[in-house]
Amino acid sequence: MTSAEPRFLPPEEIQDADPKAARKRAILTAGAALVAVGGLVTALILGTMGYDIRRSNMHEARLKGILVQKPTVYQVTEGLKEKAPLVEIVESPRELEDALDRWAGAERENIAEKARRFPQLRIYDAGDMMYFIFFDAEHRMRDYVYVSAK
Repeated sequence: MTSAEPRFLPPEEIQDADPKAARKRAILTAGAALVAVGGLVTALILGTMGYDIRRSNMHEARLKGILVQKPTVYQVTEGLKEKAPLVEIVESPRELEDALDRWAGAERENIAEKARRFPQLRIYDAGDMMYFIFFDAEHRMRDYVYVSAK
């Protein structure tokens, strides 16, 4: 067996005598890149929206499921201690203001209004959400608000 030198085809001569064709290729390439980037941005936005909706629904279902049972402060704190430990017990108007400044965000007025209606407020840290849970004078859960901890 003899070793033969590989034969390569001669390089093609690329000559674009027509500048309009070159411009057309550049416009098509730029358009394709824009469509690809637009698709990527759309996918990322829709993914983020989907995650936020799922996250909110999960926390809403958790808190609504607890509320229908009318549990006591102790039962709520014990039930949430693994996924949402207690971080603050609000006992005075000053503590309420501090808690609202720290965690309430856009729900500030809603939380303040509920805090006026119910004598007890406990705040739990659920990782990506903060739970504001309101209790009546008999230490029973009566309402809640959750806000993003971001």
